[in-house]
Amino acid sequence: MKILYDPVSKGFYDRKLHKSNVPSDAIEVTEEKYKQLLEGQAQGKFIISDKQGSPILSDRPELTIDKLATRKRREIENALVAALAAGLPYTMPDGTEDTVQMQAEDRQNLLGLAIEARDLKGTGETGTVQEFRAKSNTRYPMTPDQVIAMTDAALAHYKALLQQSWDRKDAIDAALEAGDREGIEIVVW
Repeated sequence: MKILYDPVSKGFYDRKLHKSNVPSDAIEVTEEKYKQLLEGQAQGKFIISDKQGSPILSDRPELTIDKLATRKRREIENALVAALAAGLPYTMPDGTEDTVQMQAEDRQNLLGLAIEARDLKGTGETGTVQEFRAKSNTRYPMTPDQVIAMTDAALAHYKALLQQSWDRKDAIDAALEAGDREGIEIVVW
């Protein structure tokens, strides 16, 4: 088998298989070198061209500082999404540990419950007239005051997660502006 490498397309070709579609500047590569290159690629290395156009293995190229900052911002955004998906661990009125879900649709539900609880409290209602379904799918009967306490805790949790996200992104932006690559790399959720 005769293997050829084209430094322009960065592709390997076989004359028998590709026939007339082999680029004219393709360079012959030994089968041993070809296997070595593929093994290196499987281990996370990159196949690039040297100055003569021959294929060689290289470590992953370092990201530009702008791309690193973009990647870090994305990591922070993904961590925020994961934290919201995990919800707020909360002790329900009966003492059961459960989770208040924090996805966008859940926050809308919590807002509705909070408004209803405040309205009920305004009329003097103190009984367990509301119900909340937690992540476990368990229904918890609650008083308006208990609903208010839970929804206030959920709102505070949501605000804290947003603030953590904003603080991390601000740190990334400040490090980027200062040209501080290490300052960007150390930012974690």
